[in-house]
Parts: sequence; C-alpha cells; structure tokens
Amino acid sequence: MLIVVVVLVTLMTIAFRLGAINDASAQRNTTVSRLQRVENCLSGYYAAFGSYPPVAQHGSYNIYLKVDGHGMQNLDGEENTAIWGWTELNSTEEKEAWHQVQAACRTQPVGCAFPFREDYREYVDAWSEQLKEEAAVDTSLSPERKAMFAAGFDDGVSQNIGRHSRYKNKIDWREIQLFKFGLMSFLLPRYLVMMKSDESLYTEFAQWTGNNSMPADPLTGQSYTSWRKVWDDANRDRDTTDYARVANIPSQAVCARWMPNLAGSVYTSRSSLALFGVDVADGNSSSGFSLSSTELHSPGGYDQSSTAGQYVLDFCTVRDGWWEELYYYSPPPYQTYVLWSSGSNKRTFPPWISRESLDSQANRCIGIWVQDDIVNMSH
Repeated sequence: MLIVVVVLVTLMTIAFRLGAINDASAQRNTTVSRLQRVENCLSGYYAAFGSYPPVAQHGSYNIYLKVDGHGMQNLDGEENTAIWGWTELNSTEEKEAWHQVQAACRTQPVGCAFPFREDYREYVDAWSEQLKEEAAVDTSLSPERKAMFAAGFDDGVSQNIGRHSRYKNKIDWREIQLFKFGLMSFLLPRYLVMMKSDESLYTEFAQWTGNNSMPADPLTGQSYTSWRKVWDDANRDRDTTDYARVANIPSQAVCARWMPNLAGSVYTSRSSLALFGVDVADGNSSSGFSLSSTELHSPGGYDQSSTAGQYVLDFCTVRDGWWEELYYYSPPPYQTYVLWSSGSNKRTFPPWISRESLDSQANRCIGIWVQDDIVNMSH
C-alpha cells in the first residue's frame, strides 16, 4: 500500500505540473492570438487613414510622477525618483514602484470607457438601492465601504452631469471622468458603441465634442447639424434607415473591414456586443454591473476599495491571457506603434525610456519586470 500511495502521489505531482504548464501555454497562446488580432486591426486602420490610431495622452509619460490611491498621477510635477532597489515582486516597495510606473504605461490606454447604456439604468438603480440597504444593516462593513454603500455609488450619468456642469468646457478625463478614449474607441465604431447613454453628454460636454468632429450624413452627403441628431440615429433600431446613416458614416463603416479579427476578443460590460454581424464580446464579458468587477472602479486606477472618484462606467478593452489589459504606445505623427502584454508577472516597463540611461540597480529591477513580456507586435 505504501508503494501504491507513493506512485499515486508521484503521478498526481506530474499531472499538476503538466496542468500548470498547459495553463501557462494556453494563457500565452491566448495573448499572442489577441496581439495578432489587434495588430491586424491596426494594419487595417493604417491602410484606411494613413496613420495608426492617434490615442490622446491621458496623463504623463513621466514614470517618476507620484500617484494617489487611485493611481492618478500628480500632474503638478511632484516626483518620487527613489523607486528602484527592491529585491522581489509584490513587496511593499515593489508595488509602490509598479503603481507609479503603470500609471505612465497607461498614458495611451487600450480600453475606452463611457457612461453606461440606457438599458442598464434599471439594473444600476437596483444595485444602488441594495447597497444603501446593506449599509444600514451590515455592521461588518469598514467605515470606507459603509460610506460608499450608503451613497449607492455614482451612476456615471445623471448625478455627474449636475456635479460636473462647471467642467463642460474641459476635455480632460481626470477632470470629469466620464469618457476615456483609448485604442478601442478607434478600432470599434465609436458612435455605435459609445453613444448609448444620456443625450446631454454628447451635446453639452466638450469632452465628447473635443474628441470628435461632426460627421457628414453618408446618405445625403450633407453634414449633420447637431450631435443630438447623431445620437438619436445611433440609438434607433438596427433595421432602420436612421441607424444605417450612422453605421455608414465612413469612420464607422471602415471598422467592418477588420471587425472579424476581434470576434470573441473584446472584454466588455456587455454579455454580447454585435458589430457589423460580428459578436466581439469575449467569453468572460459580464451581463451587467457588479461590485466585484471593474464596472465599479477608479478611472485609471488600481485601488478599488476607496470611495473617491468611483463611477459606474461601460467599457471595452482587450485583455491578455492573464486577464491584464494590453499596453499600447504610438508617438505623434503616429507612424509607429508598440503593442504588448506584461506577461504572467503582470509587470512591464514603457518602451519610450532607454534603459541605457538608467543605472544598474534600476536595470536589475526592470529586468525582473520585463523578463516575460510579449512584445513581438511593433511597427
């Protein structure tokens, strides 16, 4: 019996190791496949527009800028240059260094974020009321979470329109935190995907109008007279002429060329996202908002336990096999780009900084971060 037990334990050990190897291989294969799919979309975009997507900076490239509890950079210039010298991953010092560097790496985000769709309003309102009830009876909640639950969190639309009315003429994501125009807002038909919430966000806020030029009606050749009309047409039934007007706007229709590449690859808050006949939502996309997911989040941040700056937002992004969002960098005039995954250790380093300019201590730390990066998609 002892011999049998030893043999069984040995076989189980081998099986677990093989399983771990297979899991790692599957995660890497998923990552490479999605990188290649997005690369095909980027090639299609370049063929159509003569540049790669001009994703605006949502922050600073400076890796030494301090960040707050949400990973938001201190744009007043306050720096922390003493981030090197840690010896292992996940130590307190390493985490602090990574949060600071990650904020710079996300300067040109892959994901786009925007107020939730109108058909989510009932769901979000129900969640909000449930949270308020929990805050009143659950004595185990920390003071911070109790405050968040009691507030029912922000719905990302109605409350913020009034709260941020003084910011209507600003287009800075860090100021009003309603939209984020990442890479996917260029590779997906932006109007059809994003214009699903309160009409005033598209007609009154410069954050939308400052990032979009008024399109022409492809069926008449005449320019749309207002964003209200574009929004109205985009929210029509898909089999109507009005909806077809938006779907055939050249900047939207061109996306159909590369949409098959994104089939089943886009992580989104929607259980299904059908665009030009292709369902791009991946198998892990959710059917609604939940507290344990990124729908309740700090824009651009990593700390989801704090109450400040939290909004319920819709979103679309592409993640690698380790559930981390991909990274993208393309400097003006957007004739080159780097698209990469941070790998299994979920750490990376920005490609715009030459490691030759850094000392040996910094290079040792960075070497640990980038040793498993997948960076074979560069042009």
